Amino acid sequence: MMARGQAQARSLVAGEVVRDRILLILLVFVMTCFGLLMIYSASSIMAVTSADSNYDQFYYVKRQAILACGGLAMALVASRMDYHAWARTLRTPIAVLSALLLALVLTPLAGADAYGATRWVAIGPIHLQPSEFSKAAIIACGASLMEDWMGGYVDDRRDFVLKLFGMIGLPLFMILMQPDKGTVLVVGITLVLMLYIAGVPLKLVGSVFFAAVLFIGVLAVLDDYSRRRILIVVNPWLDQFDRGYQLIQGLYAFGAGGLFGVGLGMSRQKYYYLPMAHNDFIYAVVGEELGLVGTLGVLAAFFLLVYLGFRIARNAPDLCGRLIAAGCVSLLAIQLLVNVSGLLCIIPLSGKPIPFLSYGGSSIMSTLLMIGMVVSVSRQAQVAAGASDYDAYEAFSPAPALSAPSGRLRVVQGGRSTSPRDIRAERDLQQSYGAGRITTNRNGSRRIDLGPSASDRLRRR
Repeated sequence: MMARGQAQARSLVAGEVVRDRILLILLVFVMTCFGLLMIYSASSIMAVTSADSNYDQFYYVKRQAILACGGLAMALVASRMDYHAWARTLRTPIAVLSALLLALVLTPLAGADAYGATRWVAIGPIHLQPSEFSKAAIIACGASLMEDWMGGYVDDRRDFVLKLFGMIGLPLFMILMQPDKGTVLVVGITLVLMLYIAGVPLKLVGSVFFAAVLFIGVLAVLDDYSRRRILIVVNPWLDQFDRGYQLIQGLYAFGAGGLFGVGLGMSRQKYYYLPMAHNDFIYAVVGEELGLVGTLGVLAAFFLLVYLGFRIARNAPDLCGRLIAAGCVSLLAIQLLVNVSGLLCIIPLSGKPIPFLSYGGSSIMSTLLMIGMVVSVSRQAQVAAGASDYDAYEAFSPAPALSAPSGRLRVVQGGRSTSPRDIRAERDLQQSYGAGRITTNRNGSRRIDLGPSASDRLRRR
């Protein structure tokens, strides 16, 4: 009976982990395919009439598909690796490589100017946006540093502060210098959320969030370009033929779509009325062609992505894994909300693409890379759930007594708990107290026994 209970508990946790991972992979596959479909719909007219795309209506979707395959390869490598390798062992080389790529953007040799900002590395046929890949590096390094701090593994605070600056502060500062305030905003909100998940006191988390928002707000007010964007958001018709033109055309697209849209591929705004229809404003094309139902469907898909990511985070073997899984899916959802809020004139336009949907090689590759990181956490959770040493999970869950009539036998329900929640709780205790055996008496009191069990002592005789 005892062995059967152990096997049942392991199968419950492992089954939950595998189910969430399969659903996540299927969802990502569907969202990527839907993104390719919408990129083709939004870009085909522009591509077929432009010499830059060789008058090929499939030009942009073919490039996106090739780069998505590259992102898939990166995701496979990340998913097959133990996330502890690049979150701990390789975190310093990863942080250094990220800083070097970001520094390369600021040099005249490799920086490619685009729409008023220098964000690209262009060396021959290679065009990459290092800030997209730095987001994954910042999440991994941030999760590792938060685990060090919350776990009490920080012996030298000065060394910890230097690591915090080098792995988090310096990359964010270099991104801000491009300038790319949108990426800093997205990553900053994600880090604040990770602090909350790590167990940092809510008062401190709120203070950090308020300071970050105040800092971004001050920068926006001091910058003339950002001030004009704020004014345009308040009333795009103040400059309807220049800076407000794109916002107005996007609103026209949403309005024309109605409830069910004008039909897939039937957008009128993509006929050179809506600039960047296949990139920053692809959500407006979704709204025009698929209507309110289509736009809400996209939001629902990202909600499901976050839900599955947080379920994987809940089953992660340690705090670092929980923060990586929750941080990656949260960043993708926050980036979506920043883009959509800009299109709806809620916040100034940030130029951030929608993950999976918008055209952009660096965007789709970094997005799939972060999904690979989440899958890596899920795989390690499955390994932990299927470990042969069940002491990491077992517990005697206190249960109400089933009493017989007075004067007769009193039966107390016992055995090992098969609840995934109890198993995760005992696993956390096991990690905190080492290899000790955790038991619970009938009164609900837990005991950590560092010595051999009674059965072990009998075997030695």
